[in-house]
Amino acid sequence: MRIFDARVTALDAATPSIRTLRLAIDDPAFRFLPGQWVDLSVEVDGEVQTSGYSITTSPLFAGEIELAIKASSTHPVARWVHERGAVGDTVRVSQGQGPFVYLPEMSENLVLIGGGVGVTPLLSIFRHVRDARLATQAHLLYSVSDSREILFRDELDAAVRDHANLHVSITVTQPDPLWHGLTGRIDPAKLHTLHVPDDTLYYLCGPKGMVEDMSTLLHDQGVPMNRIIFEKWW
Repeated sequence: MRIFDARVTALDAATPSIRTLRLAIDDPAFRFLPGQWVDLSVEVDGEVQTSGYSITTSPLFAGEIELAIKASSTHPVARWVHERGAVGDTVRVSQGQGPFVYLPEMSENLVLIGGGVGVTPLLSIFRHVRDARLATQAHLLYSVSDSREILFRDELDAAVRDHANLHVSITVTQPDPLWHGLTGRIDPAKLHTLHVPDDTLYYLCGPKGMVEDMSTLLHDQGVPMNRIIFEKWW
């Protein structure tokens, strides 16, 4: 597998527990498809540590990617991102990997169902539909436990305002008094409000239980399994 040098150009706190890491990759041979992930390798105390993370950006913007990485006390790469990484550092990344991808010829209707930080590959697909100005109808159904953990909330709101084919529904399972949107887990009622056609593709990514429950729920609702695509990152 091809490995590329990358340079940290930005490190930002996106939510209380998630930092975004923006990387510049000068080698024009680097490629990825919307929804794919990369292995990120960093040096920690003289040892190379590697972990896989989904890309959140669209491949339209050659030469750079963004990752959104949740804090962890046990994963050395996540700890490096949250505690040691700095703009200008050099890291290494693999070529884009995995079959969890979207291409325009696959369907003109998408439902992207994400839970927590599992939304990251879905954001790549959503942003690609927006940035490539595709005619695809894309519905992002996004569940978080805490409203403070919503990634890129302002950007998602702007995308819906500016693009008639983009739709976002966010539900908070443990709402606080300042949250006035949807609450509770994703359920049949929330799915029914999307009013999507039979040829819709469903992409699922999140904790294991959520992905398994949603897959069963969709199948019970009559969605054939060949129209349900899920990412296993646990």
